[in-house]
Amino acid sequence: MRVDKVQNKEDKTRVRQGSKNANQKFLTSESPEIDPFVNRIICGDAQDVLTRMPDRSIDLIITSPPYNFGHTYAQDPHDDTHEWNEYFDKLLLVWKECERVLKPGGRMAVNVQPLFSDYVPTHHIISQQLARLGLLWKAEFLWEKNNYNAKFTAWGSWKSPSMPYIKYTWEFIEVFDKETHKKTGRREDMDITGEEFKEWVLGKWTFASEIRMKDYEHPAMFPEELPRRLMKLFSYKNDIVLDPFNGAGTTSLVAWKQGRRFVGIDISEQYCNMALKRLAGADVVTESSAGYPTPLILTLNDLSTET
Repeated sequence: MRVDKVQNKEDKTRVRQGSKNANQKFLTSESPEIDPFVNRIICGDAQDVLTRMPDRSIDLIITSPPYNFGHTYAQDPHDDTHEWNEYFDKLLLVWKECERVLKPGGRMAVNVQPLFSDYVPTHHIISQQLARLGLLWKAEFLWEKNNYNAKFTAWGSWKSPSMPYIKYTWEFIEVFDKETHKKTGRREDMDITGEEFKEWVLGKWTFASEIRMKDYEHPAMFPEELPRRLMKLFSYKNDIVLDPFNGAGTTSLVAWKQGRRFVGIDISEQYCNMALKRLAGADVVTESSAGYPTPLILTLNDLSTET
């Protein structure tokens, strides 16, 4: 007879008060107030745009915030460089709005690469911010990029325990749920295959980095494979996917290709134009309708008029 290593598991689970049993179903009707935002690339500050969006209207958020590495982004007067407390304070304002617009059962996935040379665990700090907003931690993926060039840069204190510098060839993807770990949807809107599911529920994903960043004049982009996996694993077709730091538009492009609706926000007009150009060039056959409109660019002034 098999004896469990841990006795009274369920009682001990209740004592720990984790979120394992947060699995209730929520049926959230779609508000018509989200219609002006659907399939739109919106040029403006993420926080400003998000405040105009209705509560509980988004199914999935996929994003990667500016890393504060000192990269040169288009039309960024700060050159991606802020004091760390200022950086996290600004992010928190965006996360608060993201939590508000997310539907119960919706998911939020944040791709993060810490600046290890500053010894700031960005992925942990962002995860703490999201947890303190009441979101439920779902998963952490290691995205192995096989960036072996990293192995041949400085090692810190060579052959000494004095101050060795650890190198990483991966990034992190932190996934959170709102109110429940269970997402409702129609069976006919599931589009993940059995083989994809078996591979992708493993917590380590291996695929190459984006190799065309120079074409888009963007210094830090994830490849299409990252949002593709997240969308198929954590959402249904026709769901609304938001990226508040949309950059050159990879998230919105993949949503369009995968039969999801999208809202893409970026402060750079140059990147918004690039995102729309990529959408226009995608080999996607869709019929425009009131619920699935043709992609367009909007500004904050346009939103004031439409909403």
